[in-house]
Amino acid sequence: MAEKKYTPMMQHYLKMKEENPDAILFYRLGDFYEMFFDDAKLVSQELDLVLTGRSAGVEEKVPMCGVPFHAANSYISRLVKKGYKVAICEQLEDPSNAKGLVDRGIVKIVTPGTYMDSTMDAKTTNYMASCDISSFEITVVYCELSTGELKYQTLQRSLVALQKALLEQNVSELVCPMAMDKKWMSALEEMETILISKHKKSSVDSQDLPLLNGIESESLKEAFALLMAYLKDTQKQHIDHFLPIESMDKDKVLVMDYETKNHLELVSSQSTNAKAESLWSFMDKCQSAMGSRLLKRWIEYPLIDANKIAKRQAAIKDLKENFMLRENLKEHLVYVYDMERLASRMAYGSASPRDVLQLVATLEHAKPILDLAVSLNSYPEFSQVPDCQGLYNEIKNAIIENPPLTLKEGGVFNDGYNQELDEVRRIAKKGKDFILELEAKERERTGVKSLKVGYNRIFGYFIEVRNGNLSNIKDEFGYHAKQTLANATRFVTQELKEKEEQILHAQETKVKLEQSLFNDLLLRIKRDLFDLHACAQALSTIDVLVSLAILASEKGYVCPVFHPGYNVNVVEGKHPILDDRMKKKRYVSNDWKMSEDEHVQLITGPNMGGKSTYMRQNALLVVMAQMGSFIPAKTAELPIFDRIFTRIGASDDILTGKSTFMVEMMEANAALCYATKHSLILFDEIGRGTATYDGMALAQAMLEYIDEAIGAKTLFSTHYHELTDLEKEHPSMHNVHVDVREEKNEIEFRYRIIDGKADKSYGINVARLAHLPKVVLDRAAQLLTNFENQDNNQNYQPSLFVMEQVQPEKSKLLQQLQELDIDSMTPRDALDCLYELKKLSEKIEL
Repeated sequence: MAEKKYTPMMQHYLKMKEENPDAILFYRLGDFYEMFFDDAKLVSQELDLVLTGRSAGVEEKVPMCGVPFHAANSYISRLVKKGYKVAICEQLEDPSNAKGLVDRGIVKIVTPGTYMDSTMDAKTTNYMASCDISSFEITVVYCELSTGELKYQTLQRSLVALQKALLEQNVSELVCPMAMDKKWMSALEEMETILISKHKKSSVDSQDLPLLNGIESESLKEAFALLMAYLKDTQKQHIDHFLPIESMDKDKVLVMDYETKNHLELVSSQSTNAKAESLWSFMDKCQSAMGSRLLKRWIEYPLIDANKIAKRQAAIKDLKENFMLRENLKEHLVYVYDMERLASRMAYGSASPRDVLQLVATLEHAKPILDLAVSLNSYPEFSQVPDCQGLYNEIKNAIIENPPLTLKEGGVFNDGYNQELDEVRRIAKKGKDFILELEAKERERTGVKSLKVGYNRIFGYFIEVRNGNLSNIKDEFGYHAKQTLANATRFVTQELKEKEEQILHAQETKVKLEQSLFNDLLLRIKRDLFDLHACAQALSTIDVLVSLAILASEKGYVCPVFHPGYNVNVVEGKHPILDDRMKKKRYVSNDWKMSEDEHVQLITGPNMGGKSTYMRQNALLVVMAQMGSFIPAKTAELPIFDRIFTRIGASDDILTGKSTFMVEMMEANAALCYATKHSLILFDEIGRGTATYDGMALAQAMLEYIDEAIGAKTLFSTHYHELTDLEKEHPSMHNVHVDVREEKNEIEFRYRIIDGKADKSYGINVARLAHLPKVVLDRAAQLLTNFENQDNNQNYQPSLFVMEQVQPEKSKLLQQLQELDIDSMTPRDALDCLYELKKLSEKIEL
């Protein structure tokens, strides 16, 4: 259907949609945002809305769905979380003043990376990124619009490196130059959790230059300019609340790649991909959202500077030992809101009166928190933090104690704050008092006791008289009928019309004046933006230190000691999460000891014995120690590690078509290429994804390379018992194994790591614990004996006996019998159980 046949309003909608083809268009019509055509079909499906139709000047109605404007944020939030962009087309003039079509335009495009509503998850970051790809490297710029954070990093020119960096930073949107290589663009678009947006290149705006901190990298300028141009294009304003950009310098932190953080479950569980069950969740005792976010950053990026680590340790020690100081700080921190995001929303101009009230509450407690924190001698900078009390007093003087949610409701400012506002309020109140007086006067004049003066948005003020009393209304009263209802008639008088105009004008003036005053207040707050961010950073740091002190005190953790050497000496170390989870069962602690010249601990023993737990435990202790935290151990002496590499668990990379073995080799390669003498490597069952001799050969070659060429501290678990002989040829390799006790084919896991190599793998014993059919277990034991007795040149002799197929009922019957707890059964329980077992036995063929 030709566009010219649509109504003028629909033609304007189509024009707006044509200008924003990649966004869902929320088109404001009165009290609703409407969507049409394919957008309506999509949104009705995604948000479970009713799909209707609207006449648009053509024969058939066009598809339509809509949402109330006052509830739009919740619908926009749901769409953005699903990866969509939403363009907001707003009414730019009062419809009542419009001559013809109401003027409308796009005021903002909300995207996954620019979403910063107060409903976003307070404890997680929402980064968007842009990139520039040069001949030799990639520069990626990250921004967090809700906090004003800007940072950048330089990567090797590799698509995989870029993808991993985006995943590691949990980026929700990536802005790419339109001229990006098509293969790269296609691969990036396949990343399900990241929206890829394209934008034309730009140059750095002169007013943004200070944010670059004098860095002259052309690649950085390209990526930064691309990001800022995209933000200006989508937000329809210049974004000026960013803090100066910071480098993500890997030389200052303990480096862990995306896979390592996943394997160790630092900030999310591998099974649920959620915070629960992660190290972050376990350690998070912060009172504020910004404290939780900073703790996450400390966990993901531990320190390698011994002085900085000692600084955090000293503060935690002081707080751990001073109960009253810790509790007093905690009592104030409870009232600290998300100051980083509040300040950014105010600078951005999207703050509500309630946001300002939360900032006031935070500033009220900032001074006592900073005053208390001055006693932490390792952080003298706390005494230099601006407490923003001047700003606090100004806001307190302006805003009432319980402001409304929105400015449209009015009544945001205190009486006496602004003379003009006070006068307008007086006029409005006088008008409302007149209405109350008028109702009483008209009841007396007409003799109609049920007469009432009312108001609605369509007809304005009116006098309502029930039909049974209409005979009381005389012509001399000057009543003019305005609206007839089923049971009453509504009238107006000349006096009422005049007062209505005064009241409504005063109300309109009051709303506009409060909006203007509120905007001025936000501009005033914006002038102190950097002081607010400095205060927020100090408060979040104090919150994290208190959180770590609470953890250390409650759990009895110790302060690890760092030294410049290479030996490791952890006595009675524990896995922090498992130790906490196993409250009723005592968690078995383990020492981790490696001498100065010892490079590799070769760990053998059965599955379920605790090899992987021991390896993860030690890596977590390193992470906790180097972030400055106390750790679960009796004592701990550690070197400072520069990197941690892991190859733990088995998983395919389905999206890129890589098998478990290929993923294993790629992760192992990262360690072999980038590890140093100061690194920690965790290799779990390397080589299991291929044939036995291939796997064993690769495992031995890697062990020898790590030992001879790298010298990194390495925990290497394996079922290739032949590798344990390497200890004889390599003095820097040392065998340890998980302790197991065996008696009458039953095994007991002791979960303790002891010296020496395991004498067997106990695979059949573990299979017995899994209740495999007895006939299968017996056959496996027979085959194992044959294999162990064979010489390498002997051929395999098949069994002369045919294995009987196991009946599921038989296996179930045996399992139930084995699991019976006879001592705890009542006579009635025993009879019921016997009855069930007999029924099950009847299904078994003898």
